[in-house]
Amino acid sequence: MRQLAGIWLFIVLGLLFGLFVDLGAADPVTSGGDVNLSELRAFDLLCRCETGCIVNTVSLSSDGNYLAVGDFNHNVSLFNFEGKKLWNYTTGDIVYTVSISPDGTGVAAGSNDKKVYFFNREGKVLWSYKTGGSVNCVLISSDGSYVAAGSDDGKIYFFNKEGKLLWNFDSGASVRSIALSREGPYVTAGGSNYCIYLFDNEGNKIWERRTGSVINCVCITPQAHYVAAGGSNYNVYFLNQKGDFSWIHNPAYWISSVSLTNNGSYLAAGSFDDKVYLFNSTGTKLWDYKVKDDVYSVAISPDSSFIAAGSWDDTLYVLDLDGKEFWNYSCGGNINDVSISRDSSALAAASDNGAAYLFERNSTVFARLFKDSRFLSGDGLGLPLKEGTAVTGGIENVVEIASASSGKMPGDTKSENDHATESSASTESSSRLQGLLNFFKYPIFLLLAVLIVAIYLKNRAFKKRAREENTEDFENLDDEKHRPEN
Repeated sequence: MRQLAGIWLFIVLGLLFGLFVDLGAADPVTSGGDVNLSELRAFDLLCRCETGCIVNTVSLSSDGNYLAVGDFNHNVSLFNFEGKKLWNYTTGDIVYTVSISPDGTGVAAGSNDKKVYFFNREGKVLWSYKTGGSVNCVLISSDGSYVAAGSDDGKIYFFNKEGKLLWNFDSGASVRSIALSREGPYVTAGGSNYCIYLFDNEGNKIWERRTGSVINCVCITPQAHYVAAGGSNYNVYFLNQKGDFSWIHNPAYWISSVSLTNNGSYLAAGSFDDKVYLFNSTGTKLWDYKVKDDVYSVAISPDSSFIAAGSWDDTLYVLDLDGKEFWNYSCGGNINDVSISRDSSALAAASDNGAAYLFERNSTVFARLFKDSRFLSGDGLGLPLKEGTAVTGGIENVVEIASASSGKMPGDTKSENDHATESSASTESSSRLQGLLNFFKYPIFLLLAVLIVAIYLKNRAFKKRAREENTEDFENLDDEKHRPEN
């Protein structure tokens, strides 16, 4: 009987151990308690891409496998995700801007030698175009079919991928920034003539809006529903598709960079007052985050899960949409530019210390931070933090990213949207089940503990009774031995 009780005790302890191991390891996303952000490494350094001089600009392919770099020593370079330099090309002057096609097969660059360059993946110059001034900005469209550029000669240039100039527009003053929508694409631009423009891909000017300042930066949502801009008069501008100013906000100082979520729900801005700002679509300032020096570049990840900001305090910052910093990295020099891959899995920074830095998102950490197991699936898609964004910026972002990679238009993605919704419902169901398990964990523990104690007490009582019975037997036997015979 003693052996049987020991076996029962072993089985119960084994079940208890298995229960807690399973509950602890089953879902790292919903493991209880607040996450200590300071203890998490949200990004892992994949490589440091050495150039030997100031890196001015970086651009990542959609999956983060290729990184294009432009530097102060007149070079355009292409690196892979392991940090291997695949090729290098020396232009006639400083390279201020680069852009890589989503699939990494083409690289565009703009140089102070007044030329736009276009390279294939092997580094061969497929074509170049001479402008009338330093090229300040270049962008390749999301399907790789077009290249847009802005120059100090005051012109916006629009090429096809073969290098044929399809159209140009003379603004009369230096063009400092351009942005392309995914659909169309539509072209927005701003510069030293105080104006913001929107064009279609045939060069038709849809609207022109005058501001009170030089426009340093512009951005546009994928479907061209909204345009944002930042000016030297400290203003942030938010315009709708018709070119109406929905709102104008004056944070405090010179605006260097702006970035929109895919649905236009949120606008991030970097400023030379050492701050990152976040506004909603109605113009309400939600928060500002203070760093130690000028903020030169900001970018919201396509899945709206984080904001990257590069500062001249040598640090790359990552914030959530609530304004909380959950990761930073010192790059050893002023950060001039940041880039995020379209699948949001990779992050790059251009530094004055002679290197570009490439980081990979830690999916496990993001799953814990945002309690969303889809980060663990490896597809780079996740839900935004804000509930309002989750309705149109979460699943909608999934659809838009899938559409861009497959060549389908948003109207053709009903089945993908349904699948994403089903996946979301499945995740929520799994989370609810896990929550129930966690809820009943302690009652089960208590029940098992009572069972163990009961078995132990029962075993002791049995052994005590057995001893008493044995004692009585011996006493009876002794009495029989000493009983006088008749």
